[in-house]
Parts: sequence; structure tokens; C-alpha cells
Amino acid sequence: MAEKGCILVVDNESDQLEMMQEVLGRIGFDAKTTNNPQQALKMVENHPFSLIFIDLIMSEIDGTDLCEQIKQVRPDACVYAFSGHAHLYSPERLARAGFDGAIGKPATMDEIEAALSRALNRAMDTQPIS
Repeated sequence: MAEKGCILVVDNESDQLEMMQEVLGRIGFDAKTTNNPQQALKMVENHPFSLIFIDLIMSEIDGTDLCEQIKQVRPDACVYAFSGHAHLYSPERLARAGFDGAIGKPATMDEIEAALSRALNRAMDTQPIS
């Protein structure tokens, strides 16, 4: 089960990682960040994040490939594409990779909060009833 409020951001641009960590922290979320897709996969294996943001274009791996790998490890993970190049990917391609949505860069606070709300609502829907 995902811890509410813990989010992973994977991006090869350190300024984007810093910005997302600051923005998410301001609205009360613990943001873990990495610019290394393999480290991201290890982090996901060891921690059920509430939400994962992945840049689509990174030097080591395409974001769609990383999303597919994450979904193999954690099929219930809520994963959003986070890219200034989302327009290069069809919605069908993103859905096939396992993305639950996409947010363009630069993202607005409303877009980030809407993604968080959808992820947390989904997590609540999948929790077993005690």
C-alpha cells in the first residue's frame, strides 16, 4: 500500500527535480527525486509511492520504457508523464506504456494538484475494506 504523500519524480534535468521537490513540499508532500532511471526502478521496488512523475525524454531511457518497467514491478502504481515533449507521444502510446495521465512542462499548480488528487483517490479506491 502506498504511503499517502510520498511522490517520486524522475527527470534528467536537475532544475526540474529541484522545482518539483519545492512545489510538492510546499503543498505537504514528501518528494523523492532522481535523475537516474535505474535508481528510480530500485526506489519503486523498495517503496510504494503515491504517485510517480516521469520525464519522457531522458538520455539513458525513454520514459515510456521506464513506465513499462515500473508497471511490471508495481502494476498498481499511479504514473504520470511529465514532459515538455508530451505532444510527441500519442495518448494511445502513453496508455500502452501504462501512464495514468500526462502533465506538460512547465506544469501549473492546478495540474500537479489534480494529478495528486486523482492518484490519492485511486489509492483509496484500491485499499481493502477492513
